[in-house]
Amino acid sequence: LSMVVVSNRVKFVLLLNLSPRILKAKYYPNVDVLKARVGNNPSYTWRSIVKGIEVLNRGIIWRVGDGSSINIWSDPWLPRLWSRLPITPRGQTVLTKVEELINPITEWWDEELIRDVFWPEDVEVILSTPVHISLEDTLAWHFDNKGIFSVRSAYRVQRDHERRSCCRGA
Repeated sequence: LSMVVVSNRVKFVLLLNLSPRILKAKYYPNVDVLKARVGNNPSYTWRSIVKGIEVLNRGIIWRVGDGSSINIWSDPWLPRLWSRLPITPRGQTVLTKVEELINPITEWWDEELIRDVFWPEDVEVILSTPVHISLEDTLAWHFDNKGIFSVRSAYRVQRDHERRSCCRGA
């Protein structure tokens, strides 16, 4: 009997280790899991996972370290409630990564560049965002002061999203 229990545990551990790889191969082979979409003919499990990813995407924010991992225009990195993306249109700028907005000598924002590229609403938020050049950029939960995810907070984010969606459709 104990051999059967050990065997079942081994199978369970193997399944837990293989499941993410199988899901990635089938549903999001070329993108990060946070950019995964439902796709064609999804399983119930995958549809449920994508719903969870959508909630995560409504609440995550990049905390700026050296800025090398953060896309200025498509990653959520500006700490404000209604949008964590710049509202300034990209226009013709070739700037892509947040690290390009940081002065390597002062290890702080290149204020002149930021004022030239962004609208005043974005400038204010960017210049008040901390930079930690000696650290890597990290993902955090925007709706917690310490950046820690909780199911309770995610539930609130989802409920607020549903209320806003409901009101817009009415």
